[in-house]
Amino acid sequence: MNFKSILMTGVLALGLALGAHAAEADLLKADLIGQSMGGRENSWKFQSADQIKALTIQKKDEDVRKRVYTVALELQATKDAPRYAAEARVEYLRTGTGWKIQNVGLLSLKQLK
Repeated sequence: MNFKSILMTGVLALGLALGAHAAEADLLKADLIGQSMGGRENSWKFQSADQIKALTIQKKDEDVRKRVYTVALELQATKDAPRYAAEARVEYLRTGTGWKIQNVGLLSLKQLK
């Protein structure tokens, strides 16, 4: 195999991985709608996908029964509301029909300037 073939294979693999990663992030966004995270002091209720301006998967751990993501989020309740940066731990459990969110834990939430 020559250098050009190796390079093209690497670029294609990277493109597929990024596409799969983006699709996984989109599924996470959809699953978060209706969920809440945080407590009395700092909390967020995901009411629509429009509130999630950005979602980046930072870490993913998975076994046969459980899947845990650590994600970075940029959130904004409404167009004129302040934006927030958040970090969350999203835990899924495997059910008979697939994966279902068990818990969304707020790790940090701060208003962006």
